[in-house]
Amino acid sequence: MFNLAKIQHASIIALQLGLLTAIWWLGACIQQWLNLPISGGVIGLLLVLVALLSGVMRLDWIKAGSSFILGELVLLFIPCVVGIMKYKDLFISQGWQLVLSVVIGTIIVMTITALTVAWGFKMEAAWTNKRSALKTQPQQGK
Repeated sequence: MFNLAKIQHASIIALQLGLLTAIWWLGACIQQWLNLPISGGVIGLLLVLVALLSGVMRLDWIKAGSSFILGELVLLFIPCVVGIMKYKDLFISQGWQLVLSVVIGTIIVMTITALTVAWGFKMEAAWTNKRSALKTQPQQGK
C-alpha cells in the first residue's frame, strides 16, 4: 500500500524544495529592492553559499531537494527546444553563430569550474594539513 519511508523521503524533498524556493524568492526581492543588474536566482545562490559557509545552514537541509532538481534538470530544457523550433528559419540562417557561442561558453564555464574545483581541493588539503599539524603539536604549559 503506502511505504512510509517513501512518503517521508518525498516530504523531505518537498520541504527542501520549499526552502530553496524561499531563498530564490528572497534573492529576487533583494534584486528588486536594490535594483541590481544581477538575477535574483544568482543572488539566491550566493545567499545559499554564504549560509553554508557560515554554518547558518547545513548541507543536509537542502541536499535531497537539490539532488531532485538536478535529476529532473532535463525537463527544464524542453521550453528551449520548443523555442528553437518556433524560430527555425532564424536558426538555419544564423545557427552557426549560436552554436559557436554555446560551444565557446561551455568550454569557458567547464574550464573555470575545473580550475575552481582544483583550487577548492588544494585549499581543503592545506586546511586539513594545517589542522592535523596543530593537533599533533605538543601542548605547551601542560
